[in-house]
Amino acid sequence: MNRQFCLTHTVRYDECNCDGALTPAAFLRYMQELAARDAEDARLEGGGYWVIKRTVMSFATPIPIHASLELKTYGIGFTRITAQRGYEAHQTCAPQEEPLVSARTLWVYVDPNGRPARLPERTAQIWQPDGVLSPQPEQPFPAAPLRLPVTTSAMVQFSEIDLMQHLNNASAVELLDNAGWEALTRSAITPAGAKFTIRHYDIEYVDSPRFGEHLEVQSWFEPFPRQDRNVPGSSTSRVRARRWSALALAGSGKPRRNGETSRAMETSAKNQAKGVRPARVVH
Repeated sequence: MNRQFCLTHTVRYDECNCDGALTPAAFLRYMQELAARDAEDARLEGGGYWVIKRTVMSFATPIPIHASLELKTYGIGFTRITAQRGYEAHQTCAPQEEPLVSARTLWVYVDPNGRPARLPERTAQIWQPDGVLSPQPEQPFPAAPLRLPVTTSAMVQFSEIDLMQHLNNASAVELLDNAGWEALTRSAITPAGAKFTIRHYDIEYVDSPRFGEHLEVQSWFEPFPRQDRNVPGSSTSRVRARRWSALALAGSGKPRRNGETSRAMETSAKNQAKGVRPARVVH
C-alpha cells in the first residue's frame, strides 16, 4: 500500500477571510506543513531543499471558521528531481465522503545553491512502494489576454519570506489576491458589496522574488461560461495564477451579470493607461 500521511486541524479565526471562509493561502500553508511533517516522519534525509513550481487547488465548498478537518497527503508521481504530491481535506466526522478540497503540488529538489539536484536515495520508493509513477501532467498556462491589464505594485516584505530567503508560496497567493482586490476597488467593487467564492486556483512559480524586491502585478478578469461567474487572472514576471470565482453579490445585493465585472475592469485598465481616474461602476 502506498504511503499516506494525515493530520487533523481546526480552522482558526486568522485563517479565514472577511466572509468567514478558509482562504486559499491558509490551505496552501496546510499543504506545506503536511509535506514537511510527512518527510520528517519518513526520516527522509538529504542536504537540499524543496521548492514548489506548480500548485493546483480545487474547493468543492467554502470551509467555515472552526471547521474540523482531516488533512491528508500522498505521493502522486516522481522523476529524478521532482516529486508531485496530492492533498485532501475532509470533514473529520465524515472522512470517507468526497473531499472538501483537493490539491496537488509539483516540488523540485534543489541543492544549497538553488540548482536542481537528484532526490535523496529511495525517495520515490518510500511513498510508492507498490510501483513508482510519473507526475500527472499539467495543462500549459494560456497566453495573457491581448487587452490591457490593470497594473498594481507590491514589494516583498520581511514577513513574506521563508527559510530560503525568498517569497513564500502562500505569501505569493496573498500578494496576487491583494492585487486582484486592488484592481476591483478601482472600479468601485469592494468586499463590502461583492463576494467571490474561490473554486479553483492554479499558480505557477516561474522564479523566486527576494526580500525587498519591487514587483509589478498585472490583472485581467475574464468571463466564465456559466452565468454570474468570472475568472480573475494575475501575473508578475515570476508568478502566474488563474483563479476561478463566483461573484455572488454586487453593491445593490443582486448578482452581477456575466461579463459585467470584466467590462468594468477593462474600462479601468484603459483609464489607467490614459492617466484617467476610473469611473464609478453603476449597478
